[in-house]
This record gives sequence, C-alpha cells and structure tokens, in this order.
Amino acid sequence: MLSSRTGEELTVHGHADERFAPVVEAFTRNFTHHHEIGAALAIYEHGKPVVDVWAGYRDLGRGLPWQRDTRAPVFSTTKGITALVIASAVSRGVLDYDTAVTEWWPEFGQHGKRSVTLRQLLDHQAGLPVISAPLRTADLHDLDALAGILAAEQPRWEPGTRHGYHPTSLGFYLNELFRRADPGHRTIGQYLAEEIAGPRGLLVSIGTAVGSAAVGSAAVGSTGSDGAGTPGQRSIGTEELAVLRGTTRGVLVDNARDIPWRMVLDIARHAALKQPRIAAEALANPRVGLPQHASRASFLAPEMPSSNAVATARAIAALYSDAATPGASEMISDELRAELAAPSVPGAIPDHDMVLNVPSRYHLGFRKPHPTFPFGRPPGPTEGDGRAFGTTGIGGSFGYADPTAGIGFGYVMNQLGVAMLDDPRPRRIRAALDEVLAKD
Repeated sequence: MLSSRTGEELTVHGHADERFAPVVEAFTRNFTHHHEIGAALAIYEHGKPVVDVWAGYRDLGRGLPWQRDTRAPVFSTTKGITALVIASAVSRGVLDYDTAVTEWWPEFGQHGKRSVTLRQLLDHQAGLPVISAPLRTADLHDLDALAGILAAEQPRWEPGTRHGYHPTSLGFYLNELFRRADPGHRTIGQYLAEEIAGPRGLLVSIGTAVGSAAVGSAAVGSTGSDGAGTPGQRSIGTEELAVLRGTTRGVLVDNARDIPWRMVLDIARHAALKQPRIAAEALANPRVGLPQHASRASFLAPEMPSSNAVATARAIAALYSDAATPGASEMISDELRAELAAPSVPGAIPDHDMVLNVPSRYHLGFRKPHPTFPFGRPPGPTEGDGRAFGTTGIGGSFGYADPTAGIGFGYVMNQLGVAMLDDPRPRRIRAALDEVLAKD
C-alpha cells in the first residue's frame, strides 16, 4: 500500500479486533486515496478498546513518524471535551443546566443577558458568537480582564429564540462561569487535568505549554527526560506534538462537496465588499493565526475551551466511551448520561444556524445527529434522528459517543481539510463502522 501523499509504503501501527478490520481499511484508504499525512483512530465498544491505530507522519517536513502517543490540536472537537467537563460538574452539583449564568457571574447580566441559562449558552442560543473588543492571543491570559469584556457584550439576537454557532467565544464564557462556580476556582483546563485526564491516564489538555515553555510551568504532571507525555499534564514536548499542514489542491478537490459555501460567501462579502457578516466577525476575533499554525506555543498556551485542546484519538474515544456507557465511572452520573443521549428531534428553536447558515442541532454543548449530518447507529422509530452526541473540529478531527451502540469514537490528524462541518475522512470511517455494527 502506497501513500497518495508521499508515494511511500504505508504501515498502519497499533491493534484492532478482527471484527473491525473494515474500519481499519477505511482509515488506511484515507492515506492511499485521500491525501492523509498522519492520523490516529480509536474506538471503544461498551468500555473496551476495539480499535487503536495510527499511521503516517506527525511532521512531514522533518520526516518524523506518528507515534502511539502523538497528540494533535483538535480545534472545535475541544467543545465536546469542554461539554463533558461541564457535565461532570453538573453531576457533582457544582453547576446546573437550567440556572441563569448570573447566579455565578452577576456582571454577565448586562444588555439583556440576565435570564440566559447555562443550557442556552451551551447550545449556542445566547446570541454571543462575536466578541466586539479586538483581542490577540496575548490578551487571553488575563482572565479577569477578559471577563469584563465578555460581560459587556450585547447579544446579536434575543437569547433563547434561535441558535448560531459560537466558534470561539463559547469557551471563554464557559470558562469564566466555571471558575466562579468551582469551589477551588479552577478553570476548565485545570479541572480536566486534575479530575478527569490525570486520574484516567488520558493524554488530553486545554491550555498547554509547549517545548521549552513547558519547563517550570504550572502544569499537572511533568515531562520525562525522553519527552514522553504524562497523563493529565498541561505541558507537551515538541516531539509529542503533530505539526499541522495547510490544505492542498488535492484536499480541496476531495472536500469540494462538503465545503459550507454559504458561509464562505458571507466571509467573502465581509472581506471584499465590507458588508458585515456575523460568520466573519465570529471567526476573526480573537486573532490567533491561521489553523495550520495551531501547533505553535502561542496558540496552545492560553485556555481556549472552544478550540485549543491537544489530544490523542485514544483519549477522545475514552472520554466519549465513558459518556456512552452506564456505570462506567463517576465522571458523569447515569441520569445525566441518559439526558445526553436524548433523541435528536426538531425543537422550539429553528434548525437554521444563524452563523454557519446550515441546519444543525445542539444539546448540552454537543452536536446531535441531523438529516444533513447523520452519525452514530441508524436510529430506531423512537430515536428521532439518533441518540449520538459529539463535536467536530475544523480540519477534520471528530469525537463522539453513540449510546445505542455503546461506542466512543476519536479521530485526529494533521492534514487540514476544508469541509469544516463533516470531513469526508472520518465520515468514511463512520460508514465502515456502521456496516460492522449492522451485522451484530
């Protein structure tokens, strides 16, 4: 098997149960036919790992192979990790989905936001996808100053009447209310490290010191002399981190049918004709650089709980496996697991996304299946469009739970795609997984 990107012989490392061989074949085909550089795939079934494979290069320029514990920036797949942190805090009674944000953060109530609940914020209904005050990466380290900026923001629509994707702002709002509610005043990244990733041995973090910046950092755990990662740490050696690559012509052709063209047109109008468009405003601030530069220390160091987690596929799959499996751990209560697994059905909020200009549904911080975005086992007659939940990341990463099949799924890569909402690489893998599960 030859890689379509490098022309070299491809070796897939790791293990997979024989039953899931077609899934590994779909993963492999992304390399041989669809321009993959380096990637990892992990799947848990009923709490047990059944697929854990990786292949290709973590750094194509230097010819460095993807290793078992290579971590990659996962962009908005971070939102699902953050939503699981919130779910853990709700399970412990620290937070409540139907309580107004002002219960923890009174200043948030300015400009008609007093009644916005945590549930509405998580589900992109608060009308706050845009941060008006210009921000750069360096500004994101001063959480007190950032809190004042966020509290002063005016909603772009009446909260609770519609939804629109909050690409970056959501994580900042959640982080501020979280650190006010948590008894130890920890951030989402600190809670993830101390309560979830560390105790469970998972290589995932939000707000991560990289390379020399990691030395002497306040991270949980440490980096050994060989650079090997420690579960729960909030630092990473440069040799553990996947280096991202920008989109190529071949990837553009491969993704053409999946590009959200209406949103692209909005951004073009905003840039060329100076016509304000909410999608462009939401994506342009904070100014943190192009996606292919997201392996840089300056991007990964501040906490951006919407967009800058670094993780292995294994860690993402394990988190979602826990959420999909009753009694798996005390991270989330079984009562809340059942609520996360609610069927995806049309609700009082229209499906049209005010920011992305596509139909979508959100539930407790996660995307839910939709006729335009099916994932998870095909639903039964009482399951609406499905019970799965998860989030995708720009470029192609994806993590989700499928409670019907008992599946936790994680996929990370370093070749950035442009499909944004449903990259064809994990979609092909999901299709193969669905076929395997349909035979049960």
